[in-house]
Order: sequence, then C-alpha cells, then structure tokens
Amino acid sequence: MSAKQGKSLGKSCENVTERMQQLHFNEQQRNMKPGMCNKFMHAVIDPDFLQGEHGSEVLSKLNELSLKYEIKRQQFPRVVTFYRANAQTLTVQGAVTAKTSPLKFIVHLMTGQELVLHVKEGTLRSIVDRLTTLYPGTVLSLLVFGLVSYCRSNRNCVGRKETETALTEVQLFNKCSYQLLDTAEEVGNFVAQLGKSLAELPYKQQQYDKYCQEQLYLGNEKKGCVRVEGSAGLHQLYQNQLVKIPSVSLEVAEAIISVYPSLSQLMDGFRFAVDGPNLLADIPIRRAGGPVTTSIRRIGPEMSKKIYLLYSSLESSQEL
Repeated sequence: MSAKQGKSLGKSCENVTERMQQLHFNEQQRNMKPGMCNKFMHAVIDPDFLQGEHGSEVLSKLNELSLKYEIKRQQFPRVVTFYRANAQTLTVQGAVTAKTSPLKFIVHLMTGQELVLHVKEGTLRSIVDRLTTLYPGTVLSLLVFGLVSYCRSNRNCVGRKETETALTEVQLFNKCSYQLLDTAEEVGNFVAQLGKSLAELPYKQQQYDKYCQEQLYLGNEKKGCVRVEGSAGLHQLYQNQLVKIPSVSLEVAEAIISVYPSLSQLMDGFRFAVDGPNLLADIPIRRAGGPVTTSIRRIGPEMSKKIYLLYSSLESSQEL
C-alpha cells in the first residue's frame, strides 16, 4: 500500500468515526428528552414494599409512565432505589459499550402503625440513621402509609404534637423528607413521579446550564410560553403576565395595557402616583373587545390594590 493510499484510508476511517460519534450524540440528545428518557429509568423495588393494597398501584403507575422496574431484595426492607441504564456509548477507539448509573435517591415505606411505635419509643431517628448508613450519600424520602386511618381506629395511640416533633427532627437532623399518604394510589403516584423526575433530571440540568451560559431566561419550548426576540413578543408576554394574576381576565388585562402599554410604564405609574393602590381603579373595561357601553364597568379599587401590591411590595410573603 502506498503512502497516499494509507493516508486516504486513515482519513476515511476518521470520517466514519466522526460520523458515528455525531450519530451517537444525536441519539443521546433524543433519548434525554422528556418521554424518551423514561425507558432508561429503572426502579429496584424490595418485595416487602409491594406487600399490601398499594403494591399493584405502584407497578401500574410505573407502567403508565413507561418506567422499568425490578423486584429485588434490598439491604433494608421496603426500600426502592433507582438507576439509569445509559444508552450504548461509543469509545474513542470506536467500541460500543453500555453501563448503568445508580442514582442517589431512595424511598422507604413505613406503615402508620410502625410510625406510631417509633414515636412512642423514640426510635424514629435511629431507623433513619440506619438507612443513611446503608445507603450513604443518598437523599431519603420517607413514605408513611395509613397513619390517619390507623389513628382513627386506635384512639389516643399517640399525640399529634409528638408525631410532628419526631418527623420534624428527621427533617432537620437527617435531611429526610416525608410524605403522609392515605391511599394506595398516592403511594403509586409518588414512586412513579419521582422516577419520572429523576429520568428528566439530565435534560432539565442541560437546559438550565444552556440558559445560564447564554444568559437567556425566557423560552418557548412548552405550551403557553412566549418567544421574545428583541422587542417582539414583549406585549404578549406582558399581557400573559397580567392574566396570570387571579381574577384578572383578558378584558381586564387589555384595559390596563390600553393605558399603560408596557410593564415599565405601569411600574412608573405606581411609583409616581399620589394614590398608587387606586391608580387602576377607574380604568374602563371594554366588554369582549367591543366599545365602552353606557353601563361602564371599571377595574375597581380591590383589583387595583391587588395589582399594585404584586408589582410594588418588597415582602416575599405578601398576601394579595
């Protein structure tokens, strides 16, 4: 083989490798999107977790979202762990490999009767400590199933204050979240929705990084979003923002925009008005986009005050 032929063959191999890498990258991006990513998420469920009426609901909800599951004995009873089965990857040498990635999230199911017993004996934190020792570095979610129904049938079994104190302690000291669930459907929904959220996590993280890098915080990838390019779309965004306020209809939003065409003008109006809370009170509302009739309908002082508080209050907990 001549040097020229060898060079040509080497370049051809490089082109094939680059093409395969690009195809693989495109496949990765497609598999990462919501809906597609679910099929790579696996829930590993302890058999004891499925004992009871909620067992069939858990499996049914996982199937509805196309999430895979395995029934396998865990290190601790009634525990669910998760892992992601990564799609086949192409190495630098051109070899195709596949691997799994365990996720640092676990779920433990506890019955209402067990919780009452742990609260009485003061052993709830020790149970959570044991779980965090067996599964180090994980985020633990504690599901308490049937506490209300158990307490109804066993009056004076434990005080509400003692129960809330014990659960608050594991939240603060063990960084453990908890959910009080009363129906089998709620248990199934929690496990399935957690699996779905974990499946979509890489995609959402990628989108977040992309927007942070580009300093772009407005997108139109979902229903109801408004594309803003330069000044185009700002009017629609402003209108949509007003309509999101409770009790503000499209007609009310259009009435406000007719007087204050932009958000900055509305903010300036509130800022420099002598009576800011009543700034919008006397603005007439056109019915269904028609002319102002003899029976004039106005925004009114209550609605005006609500919008004023929304745009002027510095209190994060301000009630409208």
